[in-house]
Formats: sequence, structure tokens, C-alpha cells
Amino acid sequence: MDWSKAKTYLIVAFLLLDILLGWQYYAAQQQEAGYVQSFSTQLQELRSLLAERRITLQADIPRETPGMRFLQVSSPSQPVPVIVQETQRRPQLVEDDKSKGTVVYRTADGDFQTTADGFFRVRYLPPVKLDGGGPAKASDKILQKIGNTVWRSSLYSEDLILSDDGLHRFYQHHQKRPVFSASLEVELQNSEIIGYNQKALEIGGEDDIERRVLSAVSAMRSMVETLDPKTFPAEGDVIRDIRLGYYSPNYDDADVWYLAPVWRIVTDRTVYYVNAFTGSVENGDTQ
Repeated sequence: MDWSKAKTYLIVAFLLLDILLGWQYYAAQQQEAGYVQSFSTQLQELRSLLAERRITLQADIPRETPGMRFLQVSSPSQPVPVIVQETQRRPQLVEDDKSKGTVVYRTADGDFQTTADGFFRVRYLPPVKLDGGGPAKASDKILQKIGNTVWRSSLYSEDLILSDDGLHRFYQHHQKRPVFSASLEVELQNSEIIGYNQKALEIGGEDDIERRVLSAVSAMRSMVETLDPKTFPAEGDVIRDIRLGYYSPNYDDADVWYLAPVWRIVTDRTVYYVNAFTGSVENGDTQ
């Protein structure tokens, strides 16, 4: 074997490999730079569209576009009497009205009720006092005080955007993303917890097909384009938050249903849910 030729071939091969790797790195950098420019351009176009509708953007815009799947959910598989026994002290059944779809228990802490639309409603008698700090610091203490009376309270995290001194909102989370259909609303008055309303959902699996979601910019454009300029208030509106999570209307008569990935857009007037796959506005809840 001619070792000098072999050495030459190896040097050429390594040189070609270095060139290839260098080109791939350069292409990746150019692609990233192009994305940044594209994002900036899209954001500028969005701001112009918002200005036409008298909407002010006061929220950070996420740049993530992860792959996500539809999320399977159902009402809790545990029977209500079992949930009550696990979360309430010394419950006693006082009403079971099948015509209304309501069940009421009297407990050592107050009243526990299930509603026809699938909520758990608790009213504390007397109200639960928070230990100092006032309403401004109440959020850190709420679940510490009442967590043992809330079904699967460890799954919930507070949404500070939609919380205030009188009402603190929490959502279940799946893989660190909020499930907007599964809410826990805790009512406060004079630094005392009056009670809560909980939409309890049991999270199952995900569907098999992963799809990349639309960008937050695209979702906001879809939301803005659905607005009717004739009905929009003269004082305009302000976008406070945009966040990726899961949502669908609740189907209480179904055994299992699916939540779609959505971009939730919170304004001073309304909460919008924009389907992160199709861009359609799923719902608008007036605050």
C-alpha cells in the first residue's frame, strides 16, 4: 500500500467533511437569521393591524411553535361519594336531586355541592381565614389552607393574569401547560376564603398524531380579523397575555372528549381561545 497516497486521501476526506460541516452551520445560522427577520416583520405587521382596531399590545409574544397533540379528558372516574369522602370532613348527604343533576352534602367545614354542568362547589362555614399578609400575598397560601378539601389540588397552579383580590383562578396543568377547561376559582373576602368552584377533569392520553402549532403572532392575527370594527368600543382594548395550553367546551354528557391546543389571548374585555392548529377562534369569554 502506498501510505503517502492513503494519507492524501484521508486529508482530502477530512477537508471535505470540514467544508460540509461548515456549510451546514452557515446554513443553520442563515435560517435562524431569516426566522428572526421574518418574526420581526410579522410582529410589525401585527402591530399595524392592532393599531387599526385600536388595540394595544402589552404582552410578551412567545416564539415557540412546538409539536402538540389533542388531549383526551373526561369527568372524574371516581364516584362523587368517594371524592366527597376523600376531600371533606364528616360529610352527610342532604340532597340528591336527579332531575336537576345536583347533589349536596353538609360537612364539618360547610357545604359541598355538585352542579348540573359538572362543577364542584364548596362554601366554607365559617370562612377560612388566611394567616396575615393580606390579599396581595394570599395566592401563596390559598392551597396550603384548603388544598386538602380540593380534588387533586396538587395539579393546579394559579393564573396571576386572571386573579385579583376577590377571585383567584387556578388551572390544572398537563406537561407544564395549562388546561384552560379545568379551572379552580377561589373566592376571597376580607382576607378570608369564602369557597371555591372547581371544574374537575381527569386527563387521559393524547392522540397519536403530533402537529406543529401556529405561531402566537398568527393566532393574534386570526383573533383580530374576527373582530367586527362596527361593534368595537371607541376606547379600544389592551392585550395583556398570550399563552399556549389546552381548551374545549365541556361536554358533560360525554364519557370522553378531546381538548385542542389553543393560544389563549387575554384582553381587558375578553378572553379568546384560538385553535393552535387551525387558527379558528374557539370561544370568547367576557371578563
